[in-house]
Amino acid sequence: MPKRLKIPQYAKAEAKKGLLERRENKAGLTPREAKKLGVYSGVAMANKISSNIYLEEDDLKRMGRFYIRFKGCKTKKCETALKLWGGRRFGKLLASIYYP
Repeated sequence: MPKRLKIPQYAKAEAKKGLLERRENKAGLTPREAKKLGVYSGVAMANKISSNIYLEEDDLKRMGRFYIRFKGCKTKKCETALKLWGGRRFGKLLASIYYP
């Protein structure tokens, strides 16, 4: 399993779209909201994806778990949340690598 992975352009594009969509439908948690719940923020992850070249293994595993949890959800908020985490395509790839 990779210790770090180069972020594909399609995942960067999805994260940027998710940040724009979030303004409309309030999907995803801000870092402050996530800290209160003890989880990781979708907004923080989208910023990390869109501004970095590589992601470390702990982030990749976190993203795979997030995809598995939300893969069946088809609401607008779920779609935006998945985009914040790199999109369905990237999530599916990571889930298949780390959680086959």
